[in-house]
Amino acid sequence: MPPAKRCFSVLVVSGKKQNIALLSAMLDSSVYRPVDSALSAGEAKRKMLTNTYDILIIDPPLPDEFGSDFAVDATALSHTGVMITVRSDLFELTCAKVENAGVLTVSKPVPPKEFQIALKLITATSARLLNEEKKSHKLQEKLEELKLVSRAKFILIEKHRMTEAEAHRFIEKEAMNSRRSKAAVASEIIDKE
Repeated sequence: MPPAKRCFSVLVVSGKKQNIALLSAMLDSSVYRPVDSALSAGEAKRKMLTNTYDILIIDPPLPDEFGSDFAVDATALSHTGVMITVRSDLFELTCAKVENAGVLTVSKPVPPKEFQIALKLITATSARLLNEEKKSHKLQEKLEELKLVSRAKFILIEKHRMTEAEAHRFIEKEAMNSRRSKAAVASEIIDKE
């Protein structure tokens, strides 16, 4: 049985409603949903403050800015995969400005086949970024746990005259006996002292 398809949320930003409709129509609704839209960079930024999007498609020019600065800012502030579509005469200039931030630039008019290929690249990148974010979060939690346990061991060594090995064993045993994490036991020790 094949794995269930993951859905990717999309924000399409364009100054023209007909371009939003055109780009949204090229998105396979079984993979890309929900699809949201914004008519300016400002509106898109407000939506990004309250919603999380996997993919951001920008169709410049926008009424409040061209769109390349917004694309770069979006990659810096989130793990969203970003695609910007630009006229062919602006392609090289836009690429030079946004590619180091990880923004995919596509020349318009975008043939549907090329759009689908670009979308697959953005989707793969977005999925990879999400996986990396999860790994980073787990590592951060582990680091916080290690810090707590170390502080608790220090307290046990200082106040209760235990060796480092005895303090470590005390925390492990208490965690096992009380069916709690070492971090919870360590927090309790720190709070008591």
